[in-house]
Amino acid sequence: MGCAESKDGDEPQMNRPKYRTCTDTFWLAVFILFWLFLIVIAIFSFVYGNPLRVINGYDSFGNTCGVKRNEKFTNFPLSGMNTVDKPQLFYFDFKNPRQSIKICVKECPSRNITDVLELYRYYMDTNTKLCRYDFNMDTILNTNTKNIDEYFNYLGPCPKLPIYEESPVLHRCMPKGNNAKELYNLLNSWDIAQQFLADIYSTWHIVAIICGISLLISIALVTLMHWMSRIISWLICVLVIVASLALTAALWYAYYSIRNKSRVNAQFSMLEEFIRNEEAVYILAILATIALIVLVVIIYFLKNKLSGLSALFEEAGVCMMNLPGLLIAPLLAFAALALFLAFWVVVVICIATASAPGQSPIAPFDNTAAHQQPFPTDITPPKNTTDASFKSKFSTYKYVDKMFSLC
Repeated sequence: MGCAESKDGDEPQMNRPKYRTCTDTFWLAVFILFWLFLIVIAIFSFVYGNPLRVINGYDSFGNTCGVKRNEKFTNFPLSGMNTVDKPQLFYFDFKNPRQSIKICVKECPSRNITDVLELYRYYMDTNTKLCRYDFNMDTILNTNTKNIDEYFNYLGPCPKLPIYEESPVLHRCMPKGNNAKELYNLLNSWDIAQQFLADIYSTWHIVAIICGISLLISIALVTLMHWMSRIISWLICVLVIVASLALTAALWYAYYSIRNKSRVNAQFSMLEEFIRNEEAVYILAILATIALIVLVVIIYFLKNKLSGLSALFEEAGVCMMNLPGLLIAPLLAFAALALFLAFWVVVVICIATASAPGQSPIAPFDNTAAHQQPFPTDITPPKNTTDASFKSKFSTYKYVDKMFSLC
């Protein structure tokens, strides 16, 4: 009689398992609500978020610079423009950047402009329009000297004179030297988290390339494990040391490059983000150097034990050759994690830059004018009308933080 047999006459036991129901219904509901909440957040971020508004900047009409398609706003004919050929943001008055009209331009002014004729000549030479988009540049040639302040001020239609030579800093036109203190204060007021996430968004392709290279290296090592089992441990150690050495050298090179750049160009020394980058790269370079030294010391003292790993790698190589399907699981896990993390990084970036368009009554011009309509010759306020009441009749678009507007 076998061990699985029963004695004659034994009655079959009727102790069957009871019918079981779901015991984690509450936590399942919490999990579903959690995902619904995440989906709502993702939709909100994609609707209101736009990292390019932080990276490239946007003008006073809601157009993001350097973008082919912009959203069209009601009663704003200058919105919804194609600014792909205008990647730089130009302020009409860099001394008053918060109230000044700003437009997207082809390039920052490459020379000083002191009068009307020089501005027109610069427009003809470079095809870079420093006045409002719908302003007819031929109009300034007929401008009366007495009315020049009505055309050239921080409210437009043309920038306040003189216009200094400027260079792009974070896609914003900055006067060279120490003339743009208020403009740098505006850039320094940006939230650090927004700056960090904007940097990630602008360098995502480099991060993707590094991840792809690491995946290819890991696949190559697993593939070579069967044929190079005796030296695979040494090969891994050598690759780790070489990678650490290359990373350390790259960080030190980046640090000295940033440091020399700030010494040569005084503009970068006024930008807090640039200074923080210099300090961060310096700290990372020191940490990478310490990690490199520690790795070299550990590998040196464990070199005698590395040869014992050859048998382990040899057995692992044989297993991988007999069961190649084992490679599918880590590849699928890598793809799933990469897509998941990339998606939520984009969501976080969009949340950090989420904003909604709002109107700011600062600009003395008629926004209902047709696009490319010549600018009126008489833009002076009517008599018995205060300057404040005159400005209140006009408005420009300004993006406000949507997160705070919902609170």
